[in-house]
Amino acid sequence: MRPACLLAFVLGLAAPAAAQTARVELVVRLAPPALPDGARRAQVQVRDLLADRRWADALDQAFPIRLSYRLEIWRSREGWIDEFQRATEWSAVIQREPLQDQYRVTQIFLSGPIESRFNTRDELARWMGVPNEIDALPQGTGTFYYNVKVKLSALSAEDMDELERFLAGQPATPPNPGRGSIGQRVREFLLRVAGMPSDELEVKSSSFRIERRE
Repeated sequence: MRPACLLAFVLGLAAPAAAQTARVELVVRLAPPALPDGARRAQVQVRDLLADRRWADALDQAFPIRLSYRLEIWRSREGWIDEFQRATEWSAVIQREPLQDQYRVTQIFLSGPIESRFNTRDELARWMGVPNEIDALPQGTGTFYYNVKVKLSALSAEDMDELERFLAGQPATPPNPGRGSIGQRVREFLLRVAGMPSDELEVKSSSFRIERRE
């Protein structure tokens, strides 16, 4: 990306919030139906990412977007501090590939990465409109709920290098301060000065009760 184009994008980040038509939102629901013991899985969805001007502009300018998720399982204890049971984490990277005129989504789970490609923004939006049902359930009995956090950030060139090495099965390498072209260093400098868009969202699900099965 030319520095002049990036600078124009940077200045666009300073536009008044009133000009934004939507803000990205995290939605957490309990998946139907309940299991025989009453357990419920969580359905997690990030809404309006592509309608939020900050993130839409970043994607249009070929800046990849990383979504880092953390789902926590908690047991309610009336009159006591709630008990943290365990957590699971996963992430997704959304990027626009201008040369192919496509969008690529790389989901990274403990079991490994899953890659999807979409020919249009509408196809990507439809895919994002489907909630993810997370295969994580509480252990034991009692009243439980899920607490879900997601951190959204724009990836730097160095971040993308690390991701590509990870997906290729190569070991991570320490950053080299002298690495990169002048254009890349200018890009990184402008990113730091402008403060690329970032969000941290957190939502608690409804509670559900798990009974002991005889």
